[in-house]
Amino acid sequence: MKHAIIMIAVLMSSYNICTAQERSKDPIPLKISILDESIALPNFWFTRYSYNPAAMVGTEFILKEKEKHDWHLTANLGFYYHKDWQAAVFLNSEIGYRYHFGRFNAAARLGLGYAHVFATQPIYREVDGDFVAATDYGSPAFMPSLGVSLAYELKEQEYSPEVFLIFASQAEVPFNFFTGLHQMVGIGVKFYPF
Repeated sequence: MKHAIIMIAVLMSSYNICTAQERSKDPIPLKISILDESIALPNFWFTRYSYNPAAMVGTEFILKEKEKHDWHLTANLGFYYHKDWQAAVFLNSEIGYRYHFGRFNAAARLGLGYAHVFATQPIYREVDGDFVAATDYGSPAFMPSLGVSLAYELKEQEYSPEVFLIFASQAEVPFNFFTGLHQMVGIGVKFYPF
């Protein structure tokens, strides 16, 4: 719980820093992604695994912008459910670089987050030589991440809605760093509701 409070404080302070800049008059985007999660070494053969639902909701703040590229900071809340392994709720922030070419843009992001992980199968503990069902309160984990995305602006105007494809690898330290990474691939939309 202490780790979650620290991560929320970091995200809130980054929001204050970003909104204190000149761009604070710009609308804040909302990003919604529907993903497929798998645990494997990084690869693009994600279709060979069964579908494990994941989703993310987040926003981003422009740190520095030029004509064809920008640096940005994201804040995301998400979850995944892997029926044979585990489920988690996570909170992360990423720093990213985005390059624009026409109505397309490509981005790479490096992030750090907190996840609270729960077993999706029954867990047991030993009591006097017998095994009894135990309550799973979850386990904390840090989630460093590396991701790429390709987006398309629907209109040729500033603050245009976008659709995007996303691929991200997330480690779960200390639990699955050596057994495989969380591979998340999916689609999303970015729009300006406010």
